Amino acid sequence: MKHIILILMIITLWLGPVTRAHAVNPSLPDLIQQTRFIAYTPRSFAITGGKVRAATATGIRDDLTLLRSSFNGLITYSATSGLEAVPEIAHELAYRAVILGIWDPSSDTEIQNVIHAAQKYPGLIAAIIVGNEGLYTKRYLPQDVQKARQRIKKECPTLAVTTSEPFFLYFEKEYSQFFTSHDLLMPNVHPVFEKWFTASTPTRQGVDMVVQMAEKFQTTYNKPLLIKETGLPSGPKDQGFSPERQTLFWSELLKRFPFSPNQSLACFEAFDAPWKPQEMAATLPGNHASEAFWGFFTQDGKGKQVVDALPRLQK
Repeated sequence: MKHIILILMIITLWLGPVTRAHAVNPSLPDLIQQTRFIAYTPRSFAITGGKVRAATATGIRDDLTLLRSSFNGLITYSATSGLEAVPEIAHELAYRAVILGIWDPSSDTEIQNVIHAAQKYPGLIAAIIVGNEGLYTKRYLPQDVQKARQRIKKECPTLAVTTSEPFFLYFEKEYSQFFTSHDLLMPNVHPVFEKWFTASTPTRQGVDMVVQMAEKFQTTYNKPLLIKETGLPSGPKDQGFSPERQTLFWSELLKRFPFSPNQSLACFEAFDAPWKPQEMAATLPGNHASEAFWGFFTQDGKGKQVVDALPRLQK
């Protein structure tokens, strides 16, 4: 009997690594074709006067429970200040895929958190985004992104790693090799920030732009494409935005966008964020009132008209 127990123990120890090795990260075609992503910042998170109020696990659970009926994928922007709890809760709530964001490419804490999550939930964590619009705003340099990317790939070789910038940066010659080195492309494509887009611009012109940019990315890069941010805010009314206009944009975009195993887009974003305009005004000139209204849901968790415009989710 002792010999049998010893043999079983040896087999168990031997099979353990094999089982984990087979639980690899999702393939990019499966990720892009089968998942409806939404960009997510917890409602319990906020920045006021430059001070961060960390997200709570209870708040995140409430958020993800609410979102799960309409979305099966999440994209985050940070891996600290409470957001490190997202992978475990998303796993418990049977989300199909999570793309984890790192806000500061030089943050050892964020890098270690995403590596830990990818190793603990290899079937859930589909990709890592190192930074968000930090090259455009000059928060960091390309080499900072590449250094973080190399650290992550060393620990998680099969994991897709990229960054996210405004669409036009991808077509500037100085950045072509930088973006080509990444596993997939996750640009932000916002018609509302273009000079030609006004309060009276038909929503279809904004949709035209997103569709055309997707075609340009496919022509320029031989890479999987997941547009991370696009859309219209639902307010403020005095700037020509409304829930109806937001719904029109998404209804037409979801009908016209050329979805494929190599190309998709995420919804932007989960919840309204009333704290954003004031914080953005502290560093960027201009009127940022619309930044409070990008959500598919209000700050108190009520779904807007745009949620009803989404096709039925294949969970």
